[in-house]
Amino acid sequence: MPKLLILWIFILPLFAKEPNFGKYDGSAVVLDLNSSEKMVFGVRADERLSPCSTFKILNSMIALDSGAVKDENEVIKWDGVKREYPAWNQDHTMRSAIAVSTVWFYQELASRIGQMRMREYASRAKYGNADTSDALRSFWLGGGSLKISLNEQVDFLSRLMRNDLEFPQHVMDTARDIMTLEKSDTYLLGGKTGSCGGVGWFVGFVQNHDKTAVFAFNIKGDGANGVEAKKIALEYLEK
Repeated sequence: MPKLLILWIFILPLFAKEPNFGKYDGSAVVLDLNSSEKMVFGVRADERLSPCSTFKILNSMIALDSGAVKDENEVIKWDGVKREYPAWNQDHTMRSAIAVSTVWFYQELASRIGQMRMREYASRAKYGNADTSDALRSFWLGGGSLKISLNEQVDFLSRLMRNDLEFPQHVMDTARDIMTLEKSDTYLLGGKTGSCGGVGWFVGFVQNHDKTAVFAFNIKGDGANGVEAKKIALEYLEK
């Protein structure tokens, strides 16, 4: 994967082959931050959908800046309720929770942040429609009030990568760090999946030296989830 990703980021301006969405209704947006060239695939780049667990990126930043947690390594104790995925059923830090997308952990963060502060931060970050008015522990999940489009995901990520969000530098640095999936001396791949309401997301960034691109992939249909969206995105990025 690393060599292919490095190749991809250097040839991005010339690379316009469609992602293989297979059986899914898929759309994607890829933005080269160096050239500002944007590639749009599919017809849903402006359709607003629940961000699902991709909201954990912003939720992490809000929690860090508001003091809801001391840092990304603070342990929050598991409440003992057994949930769908075994990896969720244990104590977690932000770093471990985002890696396995532990919903209860981020619901606890939201509770600590509170409705008013959450609304203020989402509005300040210009995150999608910034509507956090539904239930505090679920507004970002399927059917919740918070909605975001592929273009808005890419806009948010581009501002994160450019250090152009209204957060302290260490908060933006930490967000990028806990999103990191692959890393070497020459490249960095970061991303976050999301699954809810028949929708699958994979959003993130790829960086090689001074070259950076951000991306958002979304699929809908039977069996659509973040794992499937990630497979499609990585297959595209590796070409």
